Amino acid sequence: MPPLLYLGGVLWVVLSGRRGTLVLGHAYPHAVWFYFPVVFALKSSLGFLGLLLLAALTGISKKVRGERSIAVIPAQFALHWRVLWVSLLVFTGVCLLSPLDISIRHFSVPLVLLIMLLAPLPRMLGGLQGRSVVFAGAATVVALAVSCLFTAVHAYPYYLPYINALSLGRPNYALVNDSNVDWNQGLPEVRRFAEQQRLQKIALDQYGFSDVTAFVPQAYPWNCQTPTQEDAGQWVTLSAANLLEARNCAWLLQYAHVALAGGSIYAVRLPAQIPAAGSAGGPPLPSVYRTFIWRLAVRDARLFLASDPKSRRPSPRRGMDASRIQRLKQIAGLTSQASLGTLT
Repeated sequence: MPPLLYLGGVLWVVLSGRRGTLVLGHAYPHAVWFYFPVVFALKSSLGFLGLLLLAALTGISKKVRGERSIAVIPAQFALHWRVLWVSLLVFTGVCLLSPLDISIRHFSVPLVLLIMLLAPLPRMLGGLQGRSVVFAGAATVVALAVSCLFTAVHAYPYYLPYINALSLGRPNYALVNDSNVDWNQGLPEVRRFAEQQRLQKIALDQYGFSDVTAFVPQAYPWNCQTPTQEDAGQWVTLSAANLLEARNCAWLLQYAHVALAGGSIYAVRLPAQIPAAGSAGGPPLPSVYRTFIWRLAVRDARLFLASDPKSRRPSPRRGMDASRIQRLKQIAGLTSQASLGTLT
């Protein structure tokens, strides 16, 4: 990657990417240095983590014992190996210092480098003293590799909301945030659920900012923090990321619910009578609404949605019809005309 391109991206994130985050059940108003190590540990397969641990222990053992019978890295690849290590340190350091903690996808470069750094592991094990030790190491590598394949097959196709056994049974939305949980990839599951329940329409509080009717024709926008009595007794659906992070909707889990798409979306059967806001079993009071992510989404989408569709350049003369503005208000949970008044 050209350094100028990478540094330009880093500068853009520093200037425009500051926002809060959620990790291990705690919400923070700013980024935290341990976000990516925690997310990496939770969303990697245990087999992969085991391979990294085995490689580290084998390398330390060889250093302590001073074993140099076999060169782990051939001389002609020494520079390549050094480049990989330095790149890993640089990219990991940038991630730890980043003001934008929203997804494991931003840690993808260190992930690739870690995989590449596992390449010398068989050679490292082959250089250990004792046939039984070498055999045990090789068997461990095979077992861990098979474990990785098993995890990939078992988690398919719900890779985005996947978290491993280090979660200790806690749901993904309580430990990680954003597209670590949902990125609208589970919308076809909502459609299947609606068809199974024979629903002509179903409320959907999505996490993304797409036109959900393309995937769920029965869906209409809904805000899980502001249900009405018209919703009483009905099935409603919402992104798991809206339970704690983007909204304050954990109150819904007191009622019958079904996890869809690997736990990235929840379908909830509301009670026949929805309790008043702030009361036991009811939605939250306005004073504890969470809408910060959607405010950012609306802000960032204004220019795109109000732009000329041919050039997609901001056009102050091109407005939005009343129905689209109302849809944005419903999705964002905003009740103030001033919030979206500039779109007209």
